Amino acid sequence: MYATELVEASSLTKDSFLWEVEQFCKHVSDPALSLAEKQRAYDVIVRHAALLDPHGAGYEDAGVALKEALSRWLDVQIASRH
Repeated sequence: MYATELVEASSLTKDSFLWEVEQFCKHVSDPALSLAEKQRAYDVIVRHAALLDPHGAGYEDAGVALKEALSRWLDVQIASRH
């Protein structure tokens, strides 16, 4: 689906983070992926968000993207209970 490895803080850019979140949001509803796979992918996104420079350009965009990922993740969790 997308990378699930942690990256070095120096190599993580806002753009790569936004791409990662975009891929997560695109694939998180895929029934072929297990809930555990989706959980791991969401966990990576959260860890990557913590690596971003809060003083860097576009940090706010990353925050909005993280909020979108959380929303999608919660939707999947709710749907899996029904």
